[in-house]
Amino acid sequence: MRSTLPRLVRLVPRSTVAQPGLPRPKVYDELPRDLKQQPPLVEVLLKRKEVTGADFPPNIRIEPIVSKKTFEGVSGSVVGSLRAVLREQ
Repeated sequence: MRSTLPRLVRLVPRSTVAQPGLPRPKVYDELPRDLKQQPPLVEVLLKRKEVTGADFPPNIRIEPIVSKKTFEGVSGSVVGSLRAVLREQ
């Protein structure tokens, strides 16, 4: 499982936070750079598929990423059918 920011948060007692004049304690340490910028799961799966080749499980389908920019100049009535065509059968 990937670690997320809520998982790394510590509870701080109210008495340490409410004292005026003292600097605020750090709630969390600086996150490592590799945790901040993780590649999307689709990219990870595509790399695994390239490495394993024919040994990649056939029941795992990796569909292309379709964003709004892909259908930028297309009318709204046609977008649904185009998305259905892009899906792997």
